[in-house]
Amino acid sequence: MPTQPTVVDEDNAVFETVGEGLTVYESSELVEGRVKWLDTPDDVISFVESGEDVSDVIVIARGGTTTFLAMALNAGVRGVITLQGAPESHLGILSREYGIPCIMSVAFERGVRTARGETIPADGVRIRLDVSKRPQGVVSVEAGAPVDDSPADESAAPAMTPEQMAQIQALLTKFQGEVPPGVEGDAIMRTRLSTNVLDLDDPSFDRELTIEETNDILHYLAWNEWDALAARATEGESGLIPRQEYEAVGIMDCWFHHPGWLKAIADRVGADGLTEIGKRAKQEIGTKINLLHIWACASAPSFGRGIALELGLHDPAYRADTIVEAMSSVRRLYKGLWGSGPMFTSMRGFTAPILDPSWIYRFTADRISLAGDSDRSTFQRFNGALELLGFLLHFDNRLGLGDSGPYPTPDGGFVIVRDLFINEPVYEWSKNTEGLPYAVTIAMFFDKDSHLNTKMLDLSTMFTDPANYLPFVTDVAVYAREKFDTPMDQLKTLSLSDMSDLRAAAETKSEALYKHIASMTQEEKVMAGAVVYSSGFVLPLARAAGIYDELIDDHGFMSVHPAPTACYETIVSGVATEMIPRLFLTGSWANDVPPESSDAPKTADGEFDVLRAVRARGFATAEQIAASTGLPLDVVSSRLADATAQGFVKQRSGRVTGARLTASGRARLLLLAEGSLTEAELRQLEIAYRAFLQPNREFKLLTTRWQTDKDFDATTGDLAGVHSSILTVLSDAADVDARFTIYSSRLDNARDRFQSGEHTALAAPLSESYHDVWMELHEDLLATLRRARTDDDE
Repeated sequence: MPTQPTVVDEDNAVFETVGEGLTVYESSELVEGRVKWLDTPDDVISFVESGEDVSDVIVIARGGTTTFLAMALNAGVRGVITLQGAPESHLGILSREYGIPCIMSVAFERGVRTARGETIPADGVRIRLDVSKRPQGVVSVEAGAPVDDSPADESAAPAMTPEQMAQIQALLTKFQGEVPPGVEGDAIMRTRLSTNVLDLDDPSFDRELTIEETNDILHYLAWNEWDALAARATEGESGLIPRQEYEAVGIMDCWFHHPGWLKAIADRVGADGLTEIGKRAKQEIGTKINLLHIWACASAPSFGRGIALELGLHDPAYRADTIVEAMSSVRRLYKGLWGSGPMFTSMRGFTAPILDPSWIYRFTADRISLAGDSDRSTFQRFNGALELLGFLLHFDNRLGLGDSGPYPTPDGGFVIVRDLFINEPVYEWSKNTEGLPYAVTIAMFFDKDSHLNTKMLDLSTMFTDPANYLPFVTDVAVYAREKFDTPMDQLKTLSLSDMSDLRAAAETKSEALYKHIASMTQEEKVMAGAVVYSSGFVLPLARAAGIYDELIDDHGFMSVHPAPTACYETIVSGVATEMIPRLFLTGSWANDVPPESSDAPKTADGEFDVLRAVRARGFATAEQIAASTGLPLDVVSSRLADATAQGFVKQRSGRVTGARLTASGRARLLLLAEGSLTEAELRQLEIAYRAFLQPNREFKLLTTRWQTDKDFDATTGDLAGVHSSILTVLSDAADVDARFTIYSSRLDNARDRFQSGEHTALAAPLSESYHDVWMELHEDLLATLRRARTDDDE
């Protein structure tokens, strides 16, 4: 990139081009301001609360996510630059809504270095953004700005080779390197379908889908999701919310939970009831029964299944029939939403005029003209602030936003309708948005002469050409829905004055919510985001079916399934940041449903016993596992080798050798254990466990006294009583699961060794002592019952 000075006539200031990136939206105005680098949420908070005038500041952030810069956007910064991300990202969307010029994925030629070694202009220097053209935007810096000429840290070098970058670019341009985006890609994908499953006019609509039809939906969805999200898959990291990590956990949870939740809803309301729920999208505004939520109930569990298969947690046949059932339910929801025609907006020319026509008449009657600059500014700030709060409340995803349209008007223009969900009460952090309406709906009017092209995605999100549509809005009608079930005749129509007041309240709530999220640990953020993703997609359907409380009580709603929870460490170790974009770009998540289905994962003989023994021991050799399970050593060694290759255990060599369970291994063990005991058997084992706790306390006291006074005779006598009690417990446990029998013989052996004078046989660690076996039994009982250890378990 050549360096060319630019002379500004009025003051003879000289600026030099130092970087280029992607313009979010075009503006003929040259944007100038002083630089501020924001690296962490604390930086953002300090910047906004400093009291300085930020209207002359162009902030630079690392990633292209919205929520990290939420407070800065509300504060009214002059411009935004990111080192990562694309205009289709959430930050790109919000900078456009605020009218804040933004250039993304800027590569700076020179400047100073961040703590990570990235090159950026120094804080305080003046820069200019040229956003007059798309896609390329240009950043210039005032002459004489500080420059760090020291060699770049090799660790800050690009992670990908030019060849890898070219491959990624090819996958961004065409799906699987073959199918283009948009209507052309839709036409190609339709020719690859072997059934008419995506036609809602199918006369045999009410039946359950076939496997062939289900796979057709999966194949089309793989392209459809790529078309909608591939560009966003490169948006980079967020300094506030670890979204790729929580997406991986959340989407996996969709696979393990959604089919069961959808079945419970279908069982409650029936096939026709599902269609009636889908119809609410036509009848109501301010409802989450919309394109995104219904689409996600098809795509998210299927994608989550792809992640589980990628991690090797199970085989393709595992619960394959539940995908068929879930797709059948989703198709009925789409039938209600559309009534007829194809299922997806990508098959409808990327248009989504869902609402009944009567709504357009109501909007027209309530419309407010945006005649002057003041009115337009009031509306733009209102729209931006509420949209930003919706993103923040829903952990930087689109569940807080729902667009539909265009709806033609009699004068030749059209209307776009936007629902913004700013007070969803089901989340713990929603206390920060109390007092706001549940949703606000904005109907935006456009003249026939606007020449604005719209593209409505299946994610309920609109994109336009030109990208900045706001100057073309002529009138608006705005409504507040107090609660999710507020009747349509009780909506409040908002004036411009109401919008100003609500915008101010929303900005205050956003600041409080930002600080709350910033105070959470990474694990808290990941698990919270996963709940928003998984439970959030199904939430409006559960409410409509009247089954919300039942799903919480009986089906794990508003919580994360144990299998993806167990995978947390694997996912945050870097797997998510590599896996999610790759699966998006390649569509390799859309694994076919096989002809046969099974309720349990396919497994080799002894795998469950070996993994369970490693889990109970914490760290074990093949010989120790053989002692725990009673399996032949060669079988144990073979299963350990398989588990190591699959990433379920990690071997340690050196002075101390052995295997430990990985996060994926814990998830695999959970799935293998699923259904191994009935509810009645688990209740019986729970009784045995409660009986275990008294001798457990007695044994702890016994070992403490032994370590203190070494009174062999007294300890032997006490041990006899404890041993008699634990054998009774084990007999009861073995009535439930025969594998508990082996603990009796192992404890017998350790007791006999101790009574024969081998004093270490009582409590010496890592020696198959009585204490070793006891601790393993305790962990085994807890794991089998899926109990987290508390003070009551000691």
